[in-house]
Amino acid sequence: MSPGATMERVYFELKTKVMRGAFAPGERLDPAQLARNLGVSPTPVRDALHRLSGERLIETWHQEGFRQPILAEADLHDLYVWTGWLLTLALDGKLPDPGIPGGPFGDSMPGTYREEVAFLFRAIAWMSENRELRQAVASLIDRSEVFRLAEARVDRQCRDALKAMDADFRYGRWSALRSKITRFHRRRTWHAGRVVAELRPREPPLG
Repeated sequence: MSPGATMERVYFELKTKVMRGAFAPGERLDPAQLARNLGVSPTPVRDALHRLSGERLIETWHQEGFRQPILAEADLHDLYVWTGWLLTLALDGKLPDPGIPGGPFGDSMPGTYREEVAFLFRAIAWMSENRELRQAVASLIDRSEVFRLAEARVDRQCRDALKAMDADFRYGRWSALRSKITRFHRRRTWHAGRVVAELRPREPPLG
């Protein structure tokens, strides 16, 4: 396999692990150990980790290497607020579409809550002609995936709210969708502390 192909494979494997929560918050990501696990040399692993750091999926510290980010409640609060703002901005100026008064617009969402969030938010972002906005939302989707499972465990109503937004999107009810996006992310900020607590590694029981 060519060096470029190896680097891409390593990058996508590590990105999937990071996004799926394979590493505990604050866990150090050692290139040599990861290279052994992946059956490659440390060089493509280190290159992939730098790339993931540039995407803000992991953190890098001077002289201390790489680690899985530790999310504080304030960090998650800001991320939720920023996502809500961008999605609302993507719909700015959109009016009800008279061409689809009784039929859906777009495809229905796929399986898991995490997949449904990514699917809907990406579809909303692509309503905007602004490429920077679309890229910003795509980046937020990747950075948010690690806590979506915890989010669904903490708030059992989140999936119903997501389905309501999906219905507004598919029927072109843009004003209603903007309102639901705001409420959805306001509720996420209310639960941010519990989501962060859910992500922390569990202490082993005493005795």
